[in-house]
Formats: sequence, C-alpha cells, structure tokens
Amino acid sequence: MAENKKDKNVKKDLNIGTNVSLTGLVTAVFDNMVHVQIGAKIVTVNIKDLYAGLNHSISTPN
Repeated sequence: MAENKKDKNVKKDLNIGTNVSLTGLVTAVFDNMVHVQIGAKIVTVNIKDLYAGLNHSISTPN
C-alpha cells in the first residue's frame, strides 16, 4: 500500500521529444542494427540513432 502512495507522488515531466537515458546490454549487432536488452525486453535500434547528436564519427563494417 505504501508503494502505491509513493508512485502517485512521482512528478512526471516526460513529454514528447524528452531525452531519456537507459542502460542496457548489447545482445547482437547486424549490419546497421543493434539489439539491446533492457530488463526483459529487447529493443532494436539503428546504429545511427545511437550516435545522433554526438560529435563522433560512425564506423560501420563494409
């Protein structure tokens, strides 16, 4: 019961376009797609999206 009260008091500042940061385990890399496990879910992400906004060059296999 105490957890339910605590959850209701959490301020929610998430809006569309909000940046979030998650930590996950890379489980596979295929061409330009990366499979990342976050908890029990596996998310497929384009490698270019991982580096979007960074000033790093992307090296991809030929």
